[in-house]
Formats: sequence, C-alpha cells, structure tokens
Amino acid sequence: MGLLRWFTKNWANTTEPTHPDLQPLDLAMSIAETVARVKQIATGPWNVESSDDVAGTIHLTHRTGVFRFVDDIRLSLAAHSGGTRIHAESRSRIGKGDLGQNRRNVREIFTKMSRAQ
Repeated sequence: MGLLRWFTKNWANTTEPTHPDLQPLDLAMSIAETVARVKQIATGPWNVESSDDVAGTIHLTHRTGVFRFVDDIRLSLAAHSGGTRIHAESRSRIGKGDLGQNRRNVREIFTKMSRAQ
C-alpha cells in the first residue's frame, strides 16, 4: 500500500493491525504501574485526556508540530503473562490522510514505554 496509504488513511492500530510493524506491546509491570508510567511520559505534545485504571483504558492526545493537528490515541491495557499487554489506536481528528503520523504516534508511545521498564 505504501505511499498511497499516507494520503488515504488517517488511523493506525495494533488490533487489526494496520501496519506490519505495529504489534501490541507487552510490559513486565502491572496495569496500575503502566497507567502511572504513561501519565509520567505524556509530556510536550502529549496530553492525558482521561484514564480508567479499572477498565484499563487511557485516552491521550498528540499535537503535531507544524500544523498543530490533534490526534487521539487510545490505549487498552490487559493483564498478560506476568505483566500488561497494551493495544493502541491513533486516529486523526480531521483529514483523509495522515502522512504516517498515526503510525509514528503509536511507535513513539511504545518506544517511551519500553524504555521506562
């Protein structure tokens, strides 16, 4: 799909997955620790809109650098073999294409979480 996808899709997720390199992230920490860590690393262009420790959900927003577009990122957390599995979906609020931004959003939050272990 390549370049055409950048102009025709405005979301990315790990559930379907929409990109071959997007897979759920497994962490060796509890759901409560994971939620706390996400809240810690959500700085700069990231903002925590809401979180539910019981349901294991977090809603983040990310503001892009140049045009200041806002993307919604929803994380679903579930207990998984000694830790937590995170599924993520990033979706642009406007437009038909995202120029790869939503994929970058998921990869960035997963990279930050992996380093935080």
